[in-house]
Amino acid sequence: MSSNPVPRAPLGLPPGSIRGILVLFITVQFWLLLLLPDNYVIRIPINLYFLLTFVALFFVSHGRTIASATDQFASPLHLPAGTLRVVIFGGSAAVIGYLFTNHPERLVERLRPQASQLDGWPTLMGAYVGGFVLGYLFRIMPFRHNWAFQSFQAWISLIAMSLLFIEIVVQAFVIPTLKDQYDVRTWEAIVTGVTACYFGTRS
Repeated sequence: MSSNPVPRAPLGLPPGSIRGILVLFITVQFWLLLLLPDNYVIRIPINLYFLLTFVALFFVSHGRTIASATDQFASPLHLPAGTLRVVIFGGSAAVIGYLFTNHPERLVERLRPQASQLDGWPTLMGAYVGGFVLGYLFRIMPFRHNWAFQSFQAWISLIAMSLLFIEIVVQAFVIPTLKDQYDVRTWEAIVTGVTACYFGTRS
């Protein structure tokens, strides 16, 4: 019996499955914040712009770290090839198209950052770059196929999914209903850093 560790994707799912779930969470948050009625005075959080870059990374990873339509390996979440990309692209086009046609002022207003939001971008950039670099360094280490690293990947995937789910609830359902504004930049940096770290381990 070979003693060489067998590389496997986190949680035993096809490669790209966890990244697919994460980018769905990111995209759904984006959709919800744009679609909230006009009586909610909100802006797209700055960290969400950082997180949206992982949606693009998910798209370009097909054929590299994620199976393409011609590969023999299963597609993310065992869905037909291209399903997640169609949902993400089609849903985003539908939301933006609807708002551009019916509520163009809301679309522009919510996408335009406030000056106060920009104060926190250095912290978010540090979490984004630092998390991704840390994950990538783990990814290229000789022990990347070791059971301990694969367990680490699995835990990071679970934590990232949990944080992004909570982020959807907080940003789309809690903060818009509050009369007072709270500083959530530390929370946003944690969500961004953990998510970036996971994508770094899988890039």
